[in-house]
Amino acid sequence: MLKLHKRPELIKRLIHEDYPNATFLHIGPVGSGKTIFLMHILYERLKEGYKCVYVSVKNSPKTFMWIMKKRNMDVEPYVKDGRLIIVDYLSEKAGIPPDPSEWYSKVIRLKNPTPTEFSIMSSKLRESSIEFIFVDSLADIFMDFGFTETRKLLDVVIPRIREACIGAFVLDKGVLDEMTENYIRSRFDGIVEYKVEESPFGIERYIRMFRFTLAKIDTRWHKLIIDPYGIRIE
Repeated sequence: MLKLHKRPELIKRLIHEDYPNATFLHIGPVGSGKTIFLMHILYERLKEGYKCVYVSVKNSPKTFMWIMKKRNMDVEPYVKDGRLIIVDYLSEKAGIPPDPSEWYSKVIRLKNPTPTEFSIMSSKLRESSIEFIFVDSLADIFMDFGFTETRKLLDVVIPRIREACIGAFVLDKGVLDEMTENYIRSRFDGIVEYKVEESPFGIERYIRMFRFTLAKIDTRWHKLIIDPYGIRIE
């Protein structure tokens, strides 16, 4: 469950309630909570009746479903009824065979996972009344295809998403070189940053909206607490 309190104006920015057409980059070190945060946002959007897309770049669809269910967010019914579309970028590339589960028959499996096919897929999704798309993660795509090809992909895909819905893309900070990371940052309407710090109580995570071109924002850091079955922002 997503628990929203103490900073409702920040939360509204982070979950894009006031801006139905914008693209956001969620960037931070590995383990800072980017993917978990967006998984909870995705689940909340589905419960509210939105039609959503998850692009499985880092995890297979089966792993994604397992993680969601483990965190008490069963999305299988939404996959079966077509409100959650899973685009499987990973399996063909990694040689993972199709899953025999009933829900997997609804998965869009990219037969040739290249920037060109990814671009064609995004064009088709634009015609499907999608309201939220979550891509995890950009670093894997850049490492697969290099800067030039992936730049072409982003130059096409991001405007298409912006025309149709909200887009949230994950990027692990420090995996790509500084030039590439700066280019990626420049392509998005909003930058949501994450960080981790050590404390006497263990690892603490923080989140903030670093930049948003469409409105004035609170850029201060706020604590991101990840519980076994929920998240909180303080």
